[in-house]
Amino acid sequence: MITVPDAGVMFTGDLVEAGQFAIFPWFPPHDTDVSGIRWLAVMDRLAAESPQVVVPGHGDVGGPQLLADVRDYLQLLRDETWVRRDSAMSEETIAEEVAALMIARHPEWDGQEWIEKGVGCLCSEHTA
Repeated sequence: MITVPDAGVMFTGDLVEAGQFAIFPWFPPHDTDVSGIRWLAVMDRLAAESPQVVVPGHGDVGGPQLLADVRDYLQLLRDETWVRRDSAMSEETIAEEVAALMIARHPEWDGQEWIEKGVGCLCSEHTA
């Protein structure tokens, strides 16, 4: 992530995608260094910088609403995943239910295949 403070521009790389579900590079057992919890914290820090222009890793350039969209999606993904995890559902069932909810909420977004990866990541971070 790079910010040009004098211009009010923030380049986010893959921390932010416009019109796309967040890319979770979650491929256990080898690639599991991503954290949905830390990602949410980073999104809060980025939003606090109040950029005027946000250049996402994928999709159209936009304003600070892009940061809010990703943060809100990640929060909902976490909350819906953890509620189901608390009920002792299988991870497969959690992924199916959460994916259906997310797609219904954002039918125009690309990258539906990333929802399941996000659920898997957040399930691994869940503490009872």
